[in-house]
Parts: sequence; structure tokens; C-alpha cells
Amino acid sequence: MTAQGVSAFDDSQWTETTGSSRSFQFLRRAIRAHYAPLLRDGVKADATFNPGACWVSYECSEASVDHAALRAMLDPYIKSGRITLLLRYAPVKAERAGRSLKSVIVYGFDTHRVLRLTGSVFIDATELGEFLPMAGAEYVTGAESQGETGEPDAPALADPEAGQSFTYTFVLERGKPLKTAEKPIGYDNYLSKFSFASTDADENTLQYAMYGQLPNTPGSFWTYRRLIAKDEFKPGAFPSDLSMINWDSNDVCDSKLLSLDPDRQAEALQHGKQVSQAFAWWLQHEAPRDDKQGKGYPDLRIAGSATNSADGLSQYPYVREGRRLKALRTVHEQDVVTKGARAIRFDDTVGIGDYPIDIHACGPAKALPVAKPYQIPLGSLESNNIDNLLGASKGIGTTHITNGAYRVHPTEWAIGDAAGTAAALAVKKHISVKKMESDPSELRDLQRELILSGQPLVWFDDLAIDSPYFQDVQLASVLGLVELREDSLSFHPDGLVEQREVAFAIDQLRARGALAADLSLSKDPLTSHVEWKTLAQIAPGTEGKHGEVTRGEFAEWVVAQYMSGTRAK
Repeated sequence: MTAQGVSAFDDSQWTETTGSSRSFQFLRRAIRAHYAPLLRDGVKADATFNPGACWVSYECSEASVDHAALRAMLDPYIKSGRITLLLRYAPVKAERAGRSLKSVIVYGFDTHRVLRLTGSVFIDATELGEFLPMAGAEYVTGAESQGETGEPDAPALADPEAGQSFTYTFVLERGKPLKTAEKPIGYDNYLSKFSFASTDADENTLQYAMYGQLPNTPGSFWTYRRLIAKDEFKPGAFPSDLSMINWDSNDVCDSKLLSLDPDRQAEALQHGKQVSQAFAWWLQHEAPRDDKQGKGYPDLRIAGSATNSADGLSQYPYVREGRRLKALRTVHEQDVVTKGARAIRFDDTVGIGDYPIDIHACGPAKALPVAKPYQIPLGSLESNNIDNLLGASKGIGTTHITNGAYRVHPTEWAIGDAAGTAAALAVKKHISVKKMESDPSELRDLQRELILSGQPLVWFDDLAIDSPYFQDVQLASVLGLVELREDSLSFHPDGLVEQREVAFAIDQLRARGALAADLSLSKDPLTSHVEWKTLAQIAPGTEGKHGEVTRGEFAEWVVAQYMSGTRAK
């Protein structure tokens, strides 16, 4: 959303309420708050406000504004000395003893300093996973075979070079036509790629217009990833719309992007830049016009200030898929494509996400099934051959197929939340991150820490982060103390709890030694709801409470019994 210029979030209908973490929602509110003083009368910077009025996302904004919001969140920790931020430093060597990393040597391009960074936990959040081969971590690239993963839609043969395309994004504005520039290098070689057609995740190809809306399309090419819709703001606030261009036409497939030879990787990056520069020239000079009058839109120009780069392209390409960690647990297609409302339940869940399996393929493509709202297992963040290395980006333990769902902004943010919290807790407790996966009590401590911070670990579409029941419902669900509906994402915290649900929870508490009471309740779904006086017969602590019990209240009661029972043990 910053250096790569993709400041149009890959989000979902639940991102603003129940489907992302408190810190991610805070970031989005901070971005909207920046624009509040600039809005025209009648427009409010609430959860529905979209600065670009784009149709790909619920929030499209300027990368510079997003960057400022991120730094505002980070700066207090830098100023207090709790975080040291080294910008434009790159790792050059990892030092390891057996299954543990000991230090990383980094070089500063601006300072020309070489530093050795030591630590007990190391995290790779690089876009390409370039730290993995340096550290000696086992990893995968491209597409695995069906024999390796058991995935129904995996190819018969593995193809390590079948990663997704990458894109150098750029931002266009409208203004006075500029002097005609010469065709960019390689233009004629790339011309056949360029059009206003786009193919979606279901392999449906639609033809779009530049500014108008053609039948059966959700909008225009211009409004697809528009970052600023100037008409939403006071006159003069913005001289033009700003539209970020990330389209099929400037997607690039070049397997050299993951080469360990820097010269070959540089060739791939130059390839990507040439395609985007050529596409921009095509839009200005040869694109079909909506009015059928001539070719091209000469009033378009690249807004270099939007990317803060000399050539007007994003400072780094938008990477959809790099190296993927060989982890303790790999998320497979069959884990996220299920018959129920949710993907499968992971006992070691540390976050949630939701996005279709969207693969920008670099070879033959096929329509893929819909992924259900999914969880992020801790095991997918942990290297299988380095005990103190965590993944914290799109390079976690997914397959080529599931990476297509896990690679988006809210999910990557949740992965980062989980990795950072796990690392901090491991350091604080003087334990290894591996112990959090192998020791149930340490895993539950981590999950409680994440829930307390506002990170949902189980999917609900009606349990917002600020709900008074959020923490207890999340924890009770993680612990398996309450039943989850197979056909719905809803918990209905204000609905009345049924006797069968209470009976299920009591069985679970007894099985864990957290409840000694012996009270038989009907498991017939047609029986009446439960009153507080019934719960009082099972365990104390309900004095003064009367009437029927809601499901949210029952989650609180269940967690209280679990916590008191386990403490007693």
C-alpha cells in the first residue's frame, strides 16, 4: 500500500467490522480522518467513505497518506526507543548455529554501514522471501503438484516457475496535454498486451470503457482503482482525479524475479518497468476513446509525486507471490474450500482472513472454487527447519493455490500482528516460538494475548471488535467450549442460549476438569431456553442475575468457569 503503490485495499464486506484486527481498522480510520477537512459539504469521513470512490475496494486512497498513517502508528515506539527502524538496509548474510539463527548482517545504502543484528527470534516479512535462502530456510516457489498437496485443482506436475505475475503500478492524473514523448523501450513488443479487457478470478473476460460504464461491468477502467475522486472534495482540494493503474495489461510474468543472481533479477525488474511505461504511453496515444474520436487520451500524465519516484512508477513492484516458507503446517486448498460457512478450524489459529482464490497466472489458468472465510494457523508462520524463524508476510506456509487467498492486505496485516505478538511473548517468557506450537498452555496464552489486542481468531459476521462480548466469545470459540454453526458465520450474541448449547459447554468443561458439577440438561433443540437460576445450580457467581441467558452472556459465564477451573487445577 506504500512503496508498491497498491493503496486500494483488497478487502471484504466485513473488513470494517468483524473481519480484521483492531489495529488494521484503526489504520483505515486514520486514513479517512486525514481527508475529513477536505471533504465537500454533505460528505462524511465515516466507515462508508471511499476517497477514490473506486469499485475494486471499500477504501482507495493515496499511498503518501497511507504511509503517513502507518508512521504515525509507529513513531511513538521509535521515539521511546522500543523499536529501532533501519530504512534502506538490506540483509547480506545470516549467521546460524544448527537449527537456530544467531544474527543477521545488514548493509545500509544511505549510511554505508554494516551492522550485525543479534536476537533470539527472527522474522522474515520480505515481499519475495529473499531472506529464506540466505538463512538456509526450506522454501517453495511456483506451483506444487497434486501428488504433493492432494489439492483437487493443483497441476499433475509441479512447476517451480509458475508463480503469479507482478506489476509496477503508476498513478495517472488529468491536465494540460504534455509534449508528446517518444515511444518507450520495447513498446512494439508489448503492444499486443494492451487493452481495456480484464479477466476476473472466475476466468470471465469483460471489456471496459475508459470513463464510461459498459453493460455488465461494475464500473470503468478509470474508476477501478481510482485513489482520489475530486468531486468528493471541496473545490480546488484536488485539481484532478488520481487513478492508480494496476491492470491485466501491465501485469508481468518473469521467473527471473526470484533468481538468486542479482543481474537476472534486475532484468526482470527492468522488464516490469518497461511494460508499465509502455502501457502508460498506449493510454495517452493509442487507447480506443469512448467518444470514438481518434485515439488516446493526451490529457493523461503520470503523477510522479504520487509515488515519489523519478520515473513515476511505484518504488517497488507489486508482488503477488514470492518464495513460500516450508512451514510446520501448510494451508491447502481443501482447508479453505469447504461445504460449510467457514474454512476448516485450526486449533492453533492466530488470525483470520477472507478473499477469493485470486491467481494472476503465468500459464494456463483454470477457474477455482470459492474460498470460505479462513483462519491463519500459527504453524504456517513457523519454519520447519529453523526453530527461531517466523514468516510474517505472504510468504508463509501456503500453497500456490491458497497463496491466492492469503496474499491480501488485511490477511498480511493479521499475519504480522500474530508474528510480532508471538515473537514478543517468546522473548518475554524466555521460551522458543516452537514451544508455543507444541505446548497447549503457551499456545492459549498467545491466543489470549491476540484476542485482548483486538485480533479475531474465529470468524463471526456479527461480533465487532468493540462488542462487549468479543473477547469471551472469541476465547470460548478458540477453546471449543461453544458450538459453531456449520451453515452460518453468525454467533447471535443477543439471542437466547438453548439448553443443548449449555449441555455441550458443560460436557466440554467437565472433559477438561474445569467443572465438577453434575447436572443433566436436555439436548433436545426444541426445549426451552436457559435461565440464570439453572446456571446457578451448576456453578456460583451468578448471584443477582435473573431471567433468560443470552448467548453473549453465556460465553462470559463459560470462560469464567474455564478460567477458575484451570486456575484451581
